[in-house]
Amino acid sequence: MRHLLWDRSTAAHEDPQAGGFDRSDPSEIDPPEPLLIFTRLGLLLVIALAFGLAAELLARAPLN
Repeated sequence: MRHLLWDRSTAAHEDPQAGGFDRSDPSEIDPPEPLLIFTRLGLLLVIALAFGLAAELLARAPLN
């Protein structure tokens, strides 16, 4: 008796371009644009500063 799941999985790996996007090909993965990188870094900086400000305000809050 043949193992049908094994046949199906080997058939899916025969044609890697069937899905349209081949993750193993480094030429298909474009790096992010510089503007996108700086936008993400700026957002992370704002979040870090907000956490620092919140910690500073909580440290100075009275404990009544």
